[in-house]
Amino acid sequence: MVVFMSIATVLTALQVIYRYGFNSSLFWVEEVVIYSIICMSFVGASMGVRNGVHISVDVLNAFVPPAVNRWLHIIAAVLGIVFACFLAYYGFQLFFNTLGRGQRTAALRLPMAWFYLPIAISGLLLLVRYLWVIHHAWTKPPVSLAEELAAEKDKLV
Repeated sequence: MVVFMSIATVLTALQVIYRYGFNSSLFWVEEVVIYSIICMSFVGASMGVRNGVHISVDVLNAFVPPAVNRWLHIIAAVLGIVFACFLAYYGFQLFFNTLGRGQRTAALRLPMAWFYLPIAISGLLLLVRYLWVIHHAWTKPPVSLAEELAAEKDKLV
């Protein structure tokens, strides 16, 4: 994530300097920045699962007992695993099909398949993270919403 963000930031600043300082531009920078942001978002999805910061609807979690809440987390993770498997499977299919066709990027003339590979890798990373979520939900004792909010409040202090 840090590498992709650094590449996008440095190249965008460089492009601004070239465009407004030298009245010229680098033809390949926009493409690299776009691919860096795409790769960053796909790889960052697994970080969102690890930190529990993905968008979710927590209405049921607030009203059900902790034991049911545990199962809600497990069911959500199983659904995430199904999605991750689809993402990995079709991501690798896209990678190998594009690699076989020899498609190249517009500006850099690099194999396009390598920019599709983060989709498949993201699926694998998500799979590992969702398995970790299931393990964590299964082994950690369930807590009530009040206890969870108290723990979050302690983290903020």
